[in-house]
Amino acid sequence: MENVVTLGKWLLRGRQRSTVVRVLRKPMTASEICDAAHAFNPHVQLRDIWFLMPQLVERRLVVCLNPRRRNGRLFALTSLGRRVVSATFGESSVPTVPRVNWADYSWVVCARIRKRTLAALARLEERTGEPQTAASVRKFMRAEYSVGLNPIIRALKELLHRGLIEPAGTTRKQNRKLYRLNESGRRILNQMRR
Repeated sequence: MENVVTLGKWLLRGRQRSTVVRVLRKPMTASEICDAAHAFNPHVQLRDIWFLMPQLVERRLVVCLNPRRRNGRLFALTSLGRRVVSATFGESSVPTVPRVNWADYSWVVCARIRKRTLAALARLEERTGEPQTAASVRKFMRAEYSVGLNPIIRALKELLHRGLIEPAGTTRKQNRKLYRLNESGRRILNQMRR
């Protein structure tokens, strides 16, 4: 097995390799890695990420958290990878949270609407302390992201079916469904915010 210094030198020989491990501070999909890597190296493309990941996995710097998925694979630094990045670049990364369901996490972060709906529901719930309707989530999201009500309703139903949110009754006047985050959804949201 290679030591930290040898692996650090190997990383430094490739600009794209070093960029990828520097941005991989939390579990991320390949497209998230590519988006984050553009800050360091604007020439990194998604195909480069897919080419580099098997090399990083082979050297035990990176691990795939959900290898059975075809799309939405999550990659994270191993403990060896964190030590190499810390020694080579002087940057630290936080270890992964053990109680997160990585299949649910990748399912959420792969779809923009689901990801934003979950985040908006959580922010509204934090502000008001009450469960929210689909219309109130849409109204809250409208300021930064234009989306219709139907995609929000579909995302809420999918999140409910997946067990990340729970029903909280209905409104009095118009009998609209109310939703709130449950513990699984909070764990995923906390991991997304890291």
